[in-house]
Amino acid sequence: MAIDPSASSAEARAYRPNFDALEHESAGVARVVRPMRPRLSGPLVSILINNYNYAAFLGAAIDSALTQTYPKVEVIVVDDGSTDGSRDVIASYGDRVVGVFKTNGGQGSAFNAGVATSRGDILCFLDADDFFHSDKVSLIVDEFRHRGLNSRPMMMHHLLTPIGAEGERLQKSARGVTHASPLNRYSFAQQHRFVWYEAGPTTTISINRALAKRLFPIPERYVRISGDDFIVCGASLIGEIYSIDKNLGSYRIHGNNNWHESNQKKSPEFIETLETYLNQKLVENGKSPVIAFDDSIFAWSRFIDERRWVKLGSHMLKIALRDRDKYTLLFIGHRVIEIGMLIMAMMRRKRDGLFRRGLGPHSSP
Repeated sequence: MAIDPSASSAEARAYRPNFDALEHESAGVARVVRPMRPRLSGPLVSILINNYNYAAFLGAAIDSALTQTYPKVEVIVVDDGSTDGSRDVIASYGDRVVGVFKTNGGQGSAFNAGVATSRGDILCFLDADDFFHSDKVSLIVDEFRHRGLNSRPMMMHHLLTPIGAEGERLQKSARGVTHASPLNRYSFAQQHRFVWYEAGPTTTISINRALAKRLFPIPERYVRISGDDFIVCGASLIGEIYSIDKNLGSYRIHGNNNWHESNQKKSPEFIETLETYLNQKLVENGKSPVIAFDDSIFAWSRFIDERRWVKLGSHMLKIALRDRDKYTLLFIGHRVIEIGMLIMAMMRRKRDGLFRRGLGPHSSP
């Protein structure tokens, strides 16, 4: 069934995605196609595939979602205004998937559209160029059930096997992180004014409906990429995070997609948006708004990148005197070593430049 979300009819209102009456700045959802499925026992799992111009890989992602050993799933594919034939790929699956077609708005808006359309007790996120292993959803359901399913806000994440553009196994370490579970970083944030991103790429992330209701919608402006920062950091403050030390999917490395392992920096606007969002979620959940990225260790990388050495030194002293803990002192030590290595690299480049111009210490007059 094709539904126009802008329609005013009773039918359109019945099918229009919503966040329990929460308003958000959704970017142009064009239509939702909802298949009918038989009733099965167990919690419904929504697999949310976000896609933008990944037609070459999208079929593999959809196939992996449709062939899960756990039977009670709905597969929602959000196309964020692709121009490469992705919509034809989605249409070829007919009513086996829920297709959400929207104007291009970035990953934040794609996540919002997918979550708003979903009905599952558990939501599993999947990037369109990755894929799940066949038992992933079954294991995730068992983990959530073991911990009470929707008794409290929870997030799970796992490891991924790195593969190349053609699906070949790469000799690289698994993508993702592991940690003691359950993890909640609110106490850490109270002292240090920030939280780290402590999970793998988007494809590793699953959340329960209890957490989705608290986190969504996420901001859309300035969130063209890295929408998962809002899920992971939000979950670490108002929920519980569990890591699963198993490879339950594959992470495709191709072209310039390898954001998770790259050194690309997020814009000041993105960081400010994330800070405002996290503090808002803390207040909504009865906690103090303690996040201040520029007043924390988090800011030091930016000062180093911008070569603001005086600012960095004064900021380190300020934070050390305020926090007075081993974690901060160890982090200062790491940053001093990093700065030393950076200065040595700069000196080597300068020396090599002099030699190339014939100005080295042993050059002829």
